[in-house]
Amino acid sequence: MKRFSIVQNGYDVDEVNRFIDIVIRRLEKLDEENKKSLAQIGELQKKLKSQNQQQQQQNSFVKNEDNISKALLAAQEASERMRTVAKEEARLLVENAKRNANSIIHEALVEAAKTENEASLLRKNITVYKNRVKNILKAQLEIAEELDKIEL
Repeated sequence: MKRFSIVQNGYDVDEVNRFIDIVIRRLEKLDEENKKSLAQIGELQKKLKSQNQQQQQQNSFVKNEDNISKALLAAQEASERMRTVAKEEARLLVENAKRNANSIIHEALVEAAKTENEASLLRKNITVYKNRVKNILKAQLEIAEELDKIEL
């Protein structure tokens, strides 16, 4: 399972994007291989059809037809196995990416809540500090007014 570096506000976005790009490239590669296999199957099917027509006309190549059919079946089986493996790998990659994305989102939400709580605490502390400063200034002002009342 891919682990991402943790930065100040969650995971490194560039690293996550690079990982997603790798997943996309792998999926595209598997898709391309699948298309090539399907094209090869199509070509083999055309060759088989052509061979069947020739064999019907000549009726002496029955053994070759069996070999081509076996080759075509083997190619189809191999293609199906490749397709199944590719689909499973793609499913696992997407599942892993979703799990990582959910983890990133969860951690980001936890960090956001923590930051909000810290900000709230700072606002409260600032308010308390302001009130203390105001009270000190009021007390100083009262002392100054009392001094004005004293006659020298």
